[in-house]
Amino acid sequence: MKQLIHYLKQYSTTHFNAKVYLLTGVFLSLCIWANYQFNIYASIQTTYHDEWIYFPIMTVYMAFPFLVISSFSFLGKEKPTWLRSKEFWIKCAAAFLIIGFERSFFLHKEWGQTLDAVDWKFYINTMAWGRSFLSTFIVSLCFYWIYERKRDPQRAWFGLRMNQTNYRLYIGVIVLVFGGIYLASYISELSSYYPRYKHSGGEAFALKHGFNEGISVFIYELVYGAYFINVELFFRGVLVIGFSRLLGPHAVLAMIGSYVFLHFGKPITECIGSALGGYIIGILAFYSHRIWGGVALHVSLAWSMDLFAWMQNN
Repeated sequence: MKQLIHYLKQYSTTHFNAKVYLLTGVFLSLCIWANYQFNIYASIQTTYHDEWIYFPIMTVYMAFPFLVISSFSFLGKEKPTWLRSKEFWIKCAAAFLIIGFERSFFLHKEWGQTLDAVDWKFYINTMAWGRSFLSTFIVSLCFYWIYERKRDPQRAWFGLRMNQTNYRLYIGVIVLVFGGIYLASYISELSSYYPRYKHSGGEAFALKHGFNEGISVFIYELVYGAYFINVELFFRGVLVIGFSRLLGPHAVLAMIGSYVFLHFGKPITECIGSALGGYIIGILAFYSHRIWGGVALHVSLAWSMDLFAWMQNN
């Protein structure tokens, strides 16, 4: 906990720029307002989901806030060089093609076509999280091996390296997360959206196959929790650790833009909170060159929200 506070103080005192933070806040506030006022993301998803054009749409959609906030770096004291960097644009294209691919990936739907209605519902809702191992994890590591590895003297593997990771750093924060989520679970908007398991069809799946529903809960929550390895790998690994050599500390703010856009479609309370959470976890990744702190925090947050929302609904 002390180490995290040290990172936050170090980042804010060394890299804080009032103009950059103000512009970032105004930009994200306008984007959030416009999305929830006019249902922009929901309209795009409803119109183009499961069509080939959804891939380039999601690629541009996720890249847009990253590039806008990256441009704010020109307001800093040191003039950035990323605009003319070939490496920046190669990595930017690769990164957002990866997330565009993840958000438009639908091959798992083809693989489950022979399932009946009960199995299909549980399968498709579980694979909504599990598909990211095919579309994000494997593709990101292939890109690292082919392009990034020879440019990364630390061999960080976008933060996946586990040696010399201080796990004690996260215990106090996880306790705070549980306390905060317990209070947040009383917000009706969140308690109606969570737990995610209730939408999975797990009860009917367990009944059909004659086993305890706890097994369905375990399978779903295990895949749901593992999904956040891929979230952290991309947003804190690729976008923060991967771009820190090119954007420096500004990579944290640029990442927040895309991270907020990821949360469009979720309750607005969670979307707004993602900016603060992404900022804290991004700073942690920036200094530690690890994503495991973010994984621990994210999984504890997701599981605790499901747990407390379930308690509120029962």
